[in-house]
Amino acid sequence: MYTSEIRKKNHDRKNVNTTLSQSLYTEIKALAKKLDRPANELIEEGMVHVLNQYKKNNK
Repeated sequence: MYTSEIRKKNHDRKNVNTTLSQSLYTEIKALAKKLDRPANELIEEGMVHVLNQYKKNNK
């Protein structure tokens, strides 16, 4: 079986498919470029932020 040497398989990660506002995604991509970070990192950071806010507000 072929194994990529570029991106190692991480069993803690899950590929997902969703839809986003085009303007929101354009802004995220621009910010990611400015920060020299992958857009996926910023999206994941935002998801963690939302979860933490809900956990904090539901105590």
